[in-house]
Amino acid sequence: MNWGKGLVIGLGLFMSFVIFLVVMMFQAPDDSYDKDYYEKGLAYDKEFDQKKQVITDQATPKVQVSDDFIYISFNDLSAGTAEFKRPSDKALDKTFDLKDKQVQIPRTSLAKGEWKLIIRWQNQDKSYWHEENLFLP
Repeated sequence: MNWGKGLVIGLGLFMSFVIFLVVMMFQAPDDSYDKDYYEKGLAYDKEFDQKKQVITDQATPKVQVSDDFIYISFNDLSAGTAEFKRPSDKALDKTFDLKDKQVQIPRTSLAKGEWKLIIRWQNQDKSYWHEENLFLP
């Protein structure tokens, strides 16, 4: 075999590899892409202030995981939400309303694995934001 045939075969294999990668890229799910990134970028200052308010008021909620429930307890709470976001599958995301200082969330509603817990709540005229990573065995 001479150099010409080897270069043509090598170039053909490389082009086939690139085409394969492009096809795989278009078939991959876009769960990690946040479609509201622009709006979230504009609201980042508000979110940052709410996170800072948690530290200032020492209002970090206590999160405990047991076999049957996830317990979230607050110093004081008017109303809020707890969002459980699954990094690997957006379809499994869950949101729970918070109305009491002690909240029980059943473990049966959440699959095992890694979760990102985002808690937003209000107390009197202040808003708070707390994020935490959880692993449910």
